[in-house]
Amino acid sequence: MAARFRYSYDKGAFANAMASVKAPIAAAGTGAMKELGDIVKREGRQNMASAGFSTRFQNTFRSITYPQGRDSINAATVIFSKVKYSNIFETGGQVAGKPLLWLPLQTAPKKVGREKMTPALYVRTIGPLVSIERPGKPPLLAGKIATNRRGGKSKVSLSALRRGHAAGAASELVSLFIGIDRVSIKDKLQIKEITERTAGRLGELYLKHLNPEG
Repeated sequence: MAARFRYSYDKGAFANAMASVKAPIAAAGTGAMKELGDIVKREGRQNMASAGFSTRFQNTFRSITYPQGRDSINAATVIFSKVKYSNIFETGGQVAGKPLLWLPLQTAPKKVGREKMTPALYVRTIGPLVSIERPGKPPLLAGKIATNRRGGKSKVSLSALRRGHAAGAASELVSLFIGIDRVSIKDKLQIKEITERTAGRLGELYLKHLNPEG
């Protein structure tokens, strides 16, 4: 005696069944990756704040989950900083000049507009700098600052420096930058540790998003 069984299904039923399984898996995977990125971004920025970095620097630390705008089984999160040199604060090390690093002194204005003050920015927006060689000591770069009516230096400001560089203006030199061979940077951040610790929670985050009411 033989028995025969035949399974019949509507056209597209198998594909629909697979899609119904795939959809929640893709949603859970994407949700887990997004939350992982959010956690690392939040804790990374807190780490930067505790190390003394500005809010602007903290806000350059980002996370993006791909593909954007839809769920995917192959979702991935990229965690990065928009500051190209930020990794030096994670690893520590030395930054060498080419041939010198010119660091602003306290007398130098902090910014011109939204840009941090550098010798190149100074020359471009204010005027030429004067090199001061000091035997046995690091060299300096100085700018011209307008003198006041009594012949003394004006308070250092962008406007006073611009007046000092005007043709025929009475001025004196004020040191603005110091040149050094290299600077040592200490490791201040623990972004790698934060990322690895959060990655260890990926299974937990996946289950959370697979069964959000569980």
